[in-house]
Amino acid sequence: MLPESRGVVTVSKDQRDDEIEIIDDIIATKGKYRKIVQAAIAQWVKDYQSGKIQINTVNDLRTLVQLDTELQKGLLLSNKMKTNRSRKRGK
Repeated sequence: MLPESRGVVTVSKDQRDDEIEIIDDIIATKGKYRKIVQAAIAQWVKDYQSGKIQINTVNDLRTLVQLDTELQKGLLLSNKMKTNRSRKRGK
């Protein structure tokens, strides 16, 4: 980082590029995790419909749905951060 000027921290282009690359990696990883969770939810539903899973294991589905929701929120936030960084980089 460059010296502060009037309370504003200036970040070099290389540092911004590094931050954007890290954000991209985080977004990709969360996307992969979300696909895994969605596949697990689909399998749970199939197993439930076929009678392999009894109603007393609904907490498993609840946990998967909550995890999927949290990952989705994280992806939305990460994408928003990426968009904001890209806009700043374009200036």
